[in-house]
Amino acid sequence: MQNLYKQSGGSRYYIGKVGISIVTMDQTLKLINDQACKMSPAYICVANVDTTILSQRDANFCKIQNESLLTIPDGMPLVWYARMIGERNVERVTGPDLMMKILEISSQYGYSHYFYGDTEQTLLRMDKALQKRYPGVVIKAMRSPPFRPLSDKETNNTIAEINQLRPTFVWVALGNPKQEIWIAKVFPHIESAILIGVGAAFRFLIGEYRHPAKFVQRCGLEGLFWRGLKDPIRVTKFYCLCAPAFGALMLNGYVRRILGSRR
Repeated sequence: MQNLYKQSGGSRYYIGKVGISIVTMDQTLKLINDQACKMSPAYICVANVDTTILSQRDANFCKIQNESLLTIPDGMPLVWYARMIGERNVERVTGPDLMMKILEISSQYGYSHYFYGDTEQTLLRMDKALQKRYPGVVIKAMRSPPFRPLSDKETNNTIAEINQLRPTFVWVALGNPKQEIWIAKVFPHIESAILIGVGAAFRFLIGEYRHPAKFVQRCGLEGLFWRGLKDPIRVTKFYCLCAPAFGALMLNGYVRRILGSRR
């Protein structure tokens, strides 16, 4: 992985080795707009329990998370952890919600967009949905990469296109950790765009996925709601492996806070 540089996007709290940004949605939008006004490159990670656990085990992946402009708390357990250690100014900021908020204000701020990931069929449906929901939105390009390892030539062609088109945002929907690894690879060569890994956000935009009721989200069960229906094996593995590991991180953080307060 090529070296990244440390970006400044405000304070963070740490879950084990990985730093999560202390932000609300409004603060996230302001920080992103400030960066867009500079017309300098940046990237943003969207963190959940999966990425947090992976960051404890994979030093390179952790480096990507920690050197971002922002690593925003997508999963409710990350918000619970923040509040448990005394960080109250943190709220859940999901990838789909962030993307749609930015699309809503794009005409006001003159933002333009480049969409990278998912399937050609999804992108075709997205194009129609974008034109209907966000009239006047500026789409520089929509690209569905092949579902295989990319050649250096293919990656370099994408970098060249992004730098030629100069979109404000590059929305990367490859799923984690693939999207973060791709962002880390191309970022050192990007001239001005803000790259954001948003997972399944394209499917949310076209209505294929949707958020469950608020109380389900507040209970941290959104992943079980829609992933469980589509991929029950993956969800079972997640709750058997990742949930206990994250619970151990929460317990460790709580104990350290108690011991620190006693000192």
